[in-house]
Amino acid sequence: MIQLPTKLQKHAEELEAADERLTALDDDGLLAAPVDISSLMRNGIVLHEKVKDSQLTISSRESVVVTGDVEVETLEVKGPGGLLVLGDLVVKSAELHSSVLVLGNCEVADRLVGHGEPHTLTVLGEVQGGRFEMKDQFIMQFLGGGKLKSLQDSEGGVDELLELLSGAGSELEIEEADA
Repeated sequence: MIQLPTKLQKHAEELEAADERLTALDDDGLLAAPVDISSLMRNGIVLHEKVKDSQLTISSRESVVVTGDVEVETLEVKGPGGLLVLGDLVVKSAELHSSVLVLGNCEVADRLVGHGEPHTLTVLGEVQGGRFEMKDQFIMQFLGGGKLKSLQDSEGGVDELLELLSGAGSELEIEEADA
């Protein structure tokens, strides 16, 4: 059971279900990196119902929690707080330097780059999009399947990641994987 701030209590059921799924996958060794929803919110949260804008930059200590959808041209998550989206994430391009958890679907029109350990992008719904790049041990976990134009890892771990995702039940199609 996760500890939720009072302002997220009405979303407890969907957050508990996501936490149970992530915990079960981690217990079975099917996640490349564990995802702890409580620790994502440990430094407090900034709550939004939805975000629709040309640009969203997150650089606060607190995590940003969006209970609906995020639709932006450019997303930059610098941290140390992260981003938790209970709906869908739709972006043209994104730079991630902190962890992002999307309970819905994720659509990236152009390019998404994740930087640095121990940060992750975890999507429980389907993912659709262009180029996805993992740099300096950043990990992307697409648990609902989907289709990507390309997936690259600066550390050369694409094959291992795809094997874990497949074991977790993800049917991910990639036109070009750079192992």
